[in-house]
Order: sequence, then structure tokens, then C-alpha cells
Amino acid sequence: MKAYIDKVHIEGGEVIRNVILGMNDGIVSIFALLAGVAGAGQPAYIILITLLAATVAGALSMGVGDYISSKSEQDYYNKEINLERLEIKLVPEIELQELRKLYQKKGFEGSVLDQIVNTISKDPEQWALEMVIGELGVADLEQKGVGKASFITFFAFIIGAMFPTGPYLMYLLAPDAGELMFWTATILTFAGLFLIGSLKKFLTGKVWWRSGLEMLIAGSFAFGVSLIIGQLIGISV
Repeated sequence: MKAYIDKVHIEGGEVIRNVILGMNDGIVSIFALLAGVAGAGQPAYIILITLLAATVAGALSMGVGDYISSKSEQDYYNKEINLERLEIKLVPEIELQELRKLYQKKGFEGSVLDQIVNTISKDPEQWALEMVIGELGVADLEQKGVGKASFITFFAFIIGAMFPTGPYLMYLLAPDAGELMFWTATILTFAGLFLIGSLKKFLTGKVWWRSGLEMLIAGSFAFGVSLIIGQLIGISV
């Protein structure tokens, strides 16, 4: 039962991590882009096209990047496990000494150490896993669905990007409300920055309002710098 609960906690933590990081990247990057393009004096329809294109490109980049990195990590772990399996077959005495040293470093000694080493070495598969976990310093080598994490990151990025992009979708209904859309998107995104920052408490354990404020300040800084750059470009053109 405890193992099941621990697994649920780990998987739930991974989902929360992917959601928050995806939304964080989506809202900050697209918000900064909005500030730069709007600061350069571009009309609303250009801003809308730019934000939508950046949202799709950014979400694909995040999703594909997450898939490739996770798949590469799994392939690396599998290679190391296969190597340990081979070494256990070819040089079991050396691997047994290495296993003993791993648990000596954890503070085990005497008959307890002997019992642990003897128990683990009876199962070659568990033996190989213990060696890889100990040598690579990872907590778990369980195979995980990399596709699921990629989809979560992809859609989380889009959700985050909708805070600054959403108001500009109203351009189709009100093409003359460009300035209103900009300030609506700005206010909505400030609120979104605080909200997403507050959710980080599930990862960091910080006080929710402090995390929200940190995120709001960081996003505002990116917005301000991009807006100034955009205005400078608009003046020079």
C-alpha cells in the first residue's frame, strides 16, 4: 500500500511539474513577445498572427524537447542496466565488492551489511538495478511514459500562452479595439503570472503569495524590457 501511495505521489509530482513549467514558459515568453511587437507599434492583426504562430511553435518545441530529453534519459539508463547485467555475469566477484561498498557508504556494516549484500545478489536483475541507481545517483529507474509528459507540457504551454493571446482573438469581433486588447491582455497576464506563480508552492513548498509575487516580478521585468526594445525599434524604423 505504501509503495502504491509513494508511486502516486511521484507521478502526481511529475504531472504538476510539467503543468507549471509548461504554463510558466508559455505565459512569460508570449507575454514578452506581445510587449515587443506591440511596443513596435504593430497593428492588432499582426500581433494576433505573431502570438498564435509563436504559441504553436513554442508548444511544439517544448513538447518535442521534453519527449526527446526523456527518451534519451531512458535509453541511457537502459544502456547502463544492460552493461551492469553483463558485468555481473562476467565478473561477479568485482560487482559484489562494488555492491558492498555502496552499502558501506550508506552506513551499513557487519552482519547487517552481509545480509543486505547476500539478499540483493540473489536476484541478478535487482542487483543490476541497485548498481545503476547507486552509481548514477538516481532515485528510480522505473520506465515512464514519455509521451504523456510531452502532451502535458505541450498543452500547458498553450494554456499559459492564452493569457496574453486570448484578448487578441477578439480582434475578429472588434478589429478597431487594438489598444484596449493590449491593456486587457496585459492585466489578464499579470493576474495569470501571479496565479501560475502561486501554483509553484506545490513544487517548492513556499508560501503561495510569495511564489506568486516572485513570478509576477519576473514576468513584469521581461515585459518591461521587451516593451522598451520594441518601442526603440518602432522609433528607428
